[in-house]
Amino acid sequence: MYFSKKNCFSTILIALFILFAAPLKGNPGGFSDDELRNFANAVVQVISIQQQGQMQMIEHIEEHEMSVQRFNELYMQAQQMPLDDIDVEGDEMESFIEISEEIEKIQVDLESVLINTIQEEGLSVEKYESIMAEYQQNPELQQRIQQMME
Repeated sequence: MYFSKKNCFSTILIALFILFAAPLKGNPGGFSDDELRNFANAVVQVISIQQQGQMQMIEHIEEHEMSVQRFNELYMQAQQMPLDDIDVEGDEMESFIEISEEIEKIQVDLESVLINTIQEEGLSVEKYESIMAEYQQNPELQQRIQQMME
């Protein structure tokens, strides 16, 4: 029987594909079960912490008698132009600046809590972000992590 180099090479490539595709299918993203369990636990806590942070931010906005919608409008304008050029009424700019400073403090504290939470689950922030990036793009990994969260 005659095998050309091309046929032999193709056969080897197919064999390698079969060997390496099977483990990838069983382990979407290439993460260990422990890493995925830790990620699943961290995500549940991260979502809760983020929701609490959002509630704190909303409370600070409303304490200054400003609606969240109006704050967001001013925030978007502040991203596009100097604060002095934004058209506001009365003490609205002063309130906006105070709220923005309070929100920045909440965000800094929140970031610290989130980092500690992720690390307490046995993951580095980099590993967490890596798994999250793969999770957002990989339906198999999404399904696997969802099962772990149940």
